[in-house]
Amino acid sequence: MKSAFVFPGAGSLFTDPFAYYAAGRRYAAELASRIDAVTADFGWPSVLSEPDLTAWSALSEMQTYHSQLSCHRVLVEEFGLRPDVLLGHSLGEITAMVAAEGITVEDGARLLCERTRALQAHASDDAATAAFRLSRGQAAMVAARAQDVVIAAVNSPTQVILSGPATEIGQLANLARAQGITVTALRAGPYAQHHVMLVPAFERYLESVRGIRSAPLKTAVWSPVLGRALGADDDLVLLAALQMVQPLDFCHAVTELRSEGVTKFVECGLKDTLTRLVTETLGSRARGWAPFRKRLTVTDVQQMTALLKS
Repeated sequence: MKSAFVFPGAGSLFTDPFAYYAAGRRYAAELASRIDAVTADFGWPSVLSEPDLTAWSALSEMQTYHSQLSCHRVLVEEFGLRPDVLLGHSLGEITAMVAAEGITVEDGARLLCERTRALQAHASDDAATAAFRLSRGQAAMVAARAQDVVIAAVNSPTQVILSGPATEIGQLANLARAQGITVTALRAGPYAQHHVMLVPAFERYLESVRGIRSAPLKTAVWSPVLGRALGADDDLVLLAALQMVQPLDFCHAVTELRSEGVTKFVECGLKDTLTRLVTETLGSRARGWAPFRKRLTVTDVQQMTALLKS
């Protein structure tokens, strides 16, 4: 039975996830020391600071990265799991490449810090991102009604992310809600996520991370941006930058992995955002596990280890 670890995007956070689990706290502290050594040079507080769960922030992105790597360590070191492939959604794709040892923990933090600097230099109050309960085809028709609105991500057969000018996204959201369509505004910062509007930020970012080097991946990684598994010739640093300006298709990635024999998808991050999308996409054809959807206890770990290995 093949398995995939899936890494969610920014925003999958809650306070003190390892409050009742000493091993998790130990891994989190070790990783925080490595990440904080990088982020301190950018003037950021520790990733162990209390997260702001009400709004997007640059720190929340780094805390998402930190929590995902901590979850990965728990799954590998404590649960003894060895995934066949890693799959990240948006920011989670950078974490997946780090978990596969193609990029170091420190360089992953550096990539995220430089990405934030580039985005902040090109922030716009007139930019927004929202999730629409629509199929890809329906979303394409909705986006075509507005100027510069694009499909930023296809999450499942029934959920698509649109991004673009805030006024246009707002108008489309109002029209959709009037028709009974669920629309959720995303706390993604003042940027049109996965949009060509960010080309200036993309170019600045690439220049700033030019010195970062990657290594051969030790675990296979599937890219929802490229729509395929990464190969030996792929530039991992360039892929991290492409996140800004190219859309991603998580739905296609999950479907393709299932066709290649993956039947178990384990959420490598807090909450259960991606495993719910896996269920929406594959139904009973695969199983999604979210070990960190709540604060773990030692008993939870013992029970979850037995389930995940069954």
